[in-house]
Amino acid sequence: MTQNWIGPDETLSVGDVGFLIRFSNAIKGSERYEIRDTPAHTNQSNQPRLEGWCGTWNDLSTDACGMAKVERMAKNGRAFIRNLDGDELQAALEELGYPDLTADD
Repeated sequence: MTQNWIGPDETLSVGDVGFLIRFSNAIKGSERYEIRDTPAHTNQSNQPRLEGWCGTWNDLSTDACGMAKVERMAKNGRAFIRNLDGDELQAALEELGYPDLTADD
């Protein structure tokens, strides 16, 4: 996903940057995304992840999906986001206190 709509989330505003986390339930066929100031952590080793599967608890799977920036907001509270990469990603990781976190972790 390079750009997508998520939400609604009334706590987000244009320009917000954070870790994009996907929660999905294969049994119910549901999926939702959140942007947070902290990365998703694996459920066994409790290690932060920038990308990849982090575990499943009570049929809810958690995946780290990189970092994203809110580009615009719809009237209904949904946010149009864009995934970060390159220098923009490194700057965001530094700002949020995870400068050494990479997709390989």
